Amino acid sequence: MPIPLAASRRGRGPLLVCHPGGPGLHPDYLASLGALAEQRTVAVLHPRGVGRTPAAAAPDDYGLDAYTADLGAWIDREAGGGPVDLLGHSHGGIVAGLLAARRPAAVRRLVLLATPAYGGAEADARAHEGYRARRDEPRVAAALDALERHAELPADGGALGRLVADLLPLWMGPYPHAVTRWQRHLAELPANAEALRHFNTLVHPELTTALLGLREIRGPTLALAGELDALAGPDHLRRLATLVPGARTVTVPGSGHMCQLDAADAVAKAVAEFLLD
Repeated sequence: MPIPLAASRRGRGPLLVCHPGGPGLHPDYLASLGALAEQRTVAVLHPRGVGRTPAAAAPDDYGLDAYTADLGAWIDREAGGGPVDLLGHSHGGIVAGLLAARRPAAVRRLVLLATPAYGGAEADARAHEGYRARRDEPRVAAALDALERHAELPADGGALGRLVADLLPLWMGPYPHAVTRWQRHLAELPANAEALRHFNTLVHPELTTALLGLREIRGPTLALAGELDALAGPDHLRRLATLVPGARTVTVPGSGHMCQLDAADAVAKAVAEFLLD
């Protein structure tokens, strides 16, 4: 049964629906996409268990099918079934892509922002290789130390939010002022440990197979990722280009997994131009 999602809206004009990632991160981390609100109504969804949306009834009810059903139900309720322009970041890109594949009439244009193309051991190895390559950056070294100290996720949402803030340098380019500002903000936002734990233990190991569903996407698609993104960077973009028929790909120079934070202007420009085509 879909959970009715809350949403934060900004701006006026054609609707752009944005699905956050994590899973389990507070949706406010996508606040920088508000730059697109100069010409559009930007609706940032609150996925199940974060922000103003209730948690799932059971700790194992955070699978991709559940998230996709929630998204589809929101579009039906708030946008008459679409078609809408749809953007998903990271895990949210997976959800958005699966909806576009399963319900093509609901999506006009699709933006996959820092969205992985595969999971499992291969993705883990690629991520750790990317992190180690930047270990000489003091903030990255401190984040890696924090990651190693937390082999188990904190069960408390506030503690998990603070850990996310500590790990943020792994996911951003070397821009100290932007990193520090967003670390302070994210440390105040609770996260959903059950959602993230479910993804890490049950979804991520089988993600490569699940993402084969993206081959059914038929609408215009833009895939963007940061040059330094160890979770969904250039190698993932290359694979998305083979998975999604006709997908355009853009690599954002010097940027990380949170490219909407450390390269906000470049991301907003690329998305706006794509949506206007």
